[in-house]
Order: sequence, then structure tokens, then C-alpha cells
Amino acid sequence: MKPFVIWFHSATKLAAKQQEVGMTDSAPARLDLGREFAGRDIRVSNLTAGGACVALGSLGVTATSVLYALSPPAAALPAQPFDQAAALAGAVAGQSIMRMAGTIGIFSDIVMAVGALLVAFELARRGRGLAVAGWVAIVLSIVVFTFVDAIVGFVLGPIAAMRDGAGAFVGFKRLLDALFLLGTMAFGGGAILALMSEMQARAPIASKPLAVMGVLAGLVGVLSAAACFAGFPLEQGVGISIGLGSAIFVAIGAQVMLKPQ
Repeated sequence: MKPFVIWFHSATKLAAKQQEVGMTDSAPARLDLGREFAGRDIRVSNLTAGGACVALGSLGVTATSVLYALSPPAAALPAQPFDQAAALAGAVAGQSIMRMAGTIGIFSDIVMAVGALLVAFELARRGRGLAVAGWVAIVLSIVVFTFVDAIVGFVLGPIAAMRDGAGAFVGFKRLLDALFLLGTMAFGGGAILALMSEMQARAPIASKPLAVMGVLAGLVGVLSAAACFAGFPLEQGVGISIGLGSAIFVAIGAQVMLKPQ
């Protein structure tokens, strides 16, 4: 019985030794494999990532603009002069489509703002101050429109449906109108600065035809918003400039994304 015990013990030690050697041999390979994966870094340039976000976000803003156009203008646009009864009725009647517009808009605004910031960072690194100022203005306009979309999608309709919500509705609607016009002026002015700089740049990130169209859309937006601030009924020009401008920036974002770095 004793020899069997001794033989079993030796075999066990031998198996354990072989397992230890195998683990020792495989450990460096596993370690090297881990280092290989850890050393890999997926590199995407600022312009590639920024252009993709600008294109995707602008596409969502374009869809949002279409939904705004389908909504009652007295409620969804900064209509001049202000008509409380028409705005209240429009907010109730168009609540579902306005909610859809606001939902798509708030998320698209965030994506587009990230893209515009990345483009501004890269242009700042290249020392293109005028273009940077334009893209920063675009970022600020998107921040303003995030609040616009939130109010349109989630505030006006529910307040308008309340029996005693008329006073609060008027306050939020006037705030919406002011923010809408301010955001349009910031977007239009930013587009003019950024894209006029592109037309004069040695290495532009967007084609000249798109830059020209973007400048014209921005100019329409600035003039229409200024007219609305003065009390003239040009709210349709404001809405068209945002919708057209965002569609142009879909193409601009795609060009920036695909441009060889």
C-alpha cells in the first residue's frame, strides 16, 4: 500500500510541475498580447469627428425645422405681432407635433454643438481666429436653441391646456420668441463669419459654393430676426433661414468629415 502512495504523490508533483511550467511559458505571451491591445489607440482627427457630429446634428435640426413648419406658426414661431389667442389655440392643437419637434431638436442640438466645438478647436490650433469666432457663435446659437426646443416640445402645450395657465403661457411664449430670434441672429452671424473665412482660406475645409449658400442663408436669418425684433412679421424668414442653413451644414459637415487630413 505504501509504494502506491509514494507513486501517486510523485505523479501529482510531476503534473503540478508541468502545469506550473505551462503557465510560466504562456504568461509572457498573454502579457504581450495585453500590451499589444493596450498600445492600440483609435485616432480620429478633430475635423473628422467634428464634421461627423455637425452633419448628423444638422440633419436632426433640419428634420426639426420641417416639424416646426408643420406646427401652428402662431405657437411654434416668433410670430409678430404677438396674438395670445392664436398662440394658445395653436399650442393646444399642435401639441403632439411640437413635442416631436422638441424631442428631436434637443438631442440634435447637443450633437451639433459638440461637432462645432471640435471644428472650432482645430481652427484655433491653426490660428484662424475669424473662423473660430464664427463657429463659437454657432455653438452659442445651438445652446440657445436647446432651450427653444425644450420650451416648444415640453412646456407650451401642457401650459396652454391648463385652465388657469394663460398667464404662464404668455410669459414662456414671449421668452421663446426672444430666444428664437436671438439664436437665429447668432447662427446667421456665426455662419457668415465662419464661411466667409472659408472663402478666403488657403486650405478651406468647405467648398466655396456651399460657403456662399451658407453666408446667404445666414444673412437672411440675421435680417429676418432683426426685423422681427423691430415688430415686422418676418417670422417665416426666420424659420426658413434656420431650416435652409441647417441643411447646408449637413453638406458642410460631410465635407469636413471626409476631407483628407
